[in-house]
Amino acid sequence: MGVWDIDLAAATTTLTAAASQIETTQPSVAGMGRALQKTAEAIPPEAATVLNALNDVVELKLTPAATEVASRSETIITSTAKALAFYRQGDLDMAAVAQRSAAQVEAPDPSPVHGGPALPLRG
Repeated sequence: MGVWDIDLAAATTTLTAAASQIETTQPSVAGMGRALQKTAEAIPPEAATVLNALNDVVELKLTPAATEVASRSETIITSTAKALAFYRQGDLDMAAVAQRSAAQVEAPDPSPVHGGPALPLRG
């Protein structure tokens, strides 16, 4: 059986940093959407085929991909945070059980059972 030793403080710090980095991508995605909208507005009406192709790329590829990345990222962060919380709770539960078990152990009787220290034999 494997040994688990997770540094909770480091894992939490890493998770927080990853969540922050994911949040910083949202303005970029919004900016990309605005740029594509301006591009679509700049396409002349007689180039309807180009406009339709651009709309297809945005609606069929870019938007679903961006949505999927955001959704998966959120799921990863949330699930990892839950796993760390369960790990932390498991550590606390095991510590509580160990304390209860230690409290139930009786101290050994300090009096010698065999009558005293052994004496050297002379022969």
